[in-house]
Amino acid sequence: MDVNGIGPVSGSQPVRKVAQPATPPPAPEARPTSPTDELELTSVNSAAPSQVDLKAEFQSQRIAQIQQQIADGTYETPEKLDIAVDRMLESLLAE
Repeated sequence: MDVNGIGPVSGSQPVRKVAQPATPPPAPEARPTSPTDELELTSVNSAAPSQVDLKAEFQSQRIAQIQQQIADGTYETPEKLDIAVDRMLESLLAE
């Protein structure tokens, strides 16, 4: 059958029933199963929360130390103020 352009297809033939084979096809062999994902938790994973706790404790101690220095009036030093002014000027000039 030749198809020429878009349009109805001419020369179609009726659908015929295909004869079935006398014997059934052999049963398919067992197919191998696909790999599955696995997750194994180790002691390394269980150590992570303690590291987070240590970091939070260190931050809390550092904040308490800075608060005490501010209360004592020893936190602001001329060197720290010079650094802060330099950073402020750099950020203003960068804009």
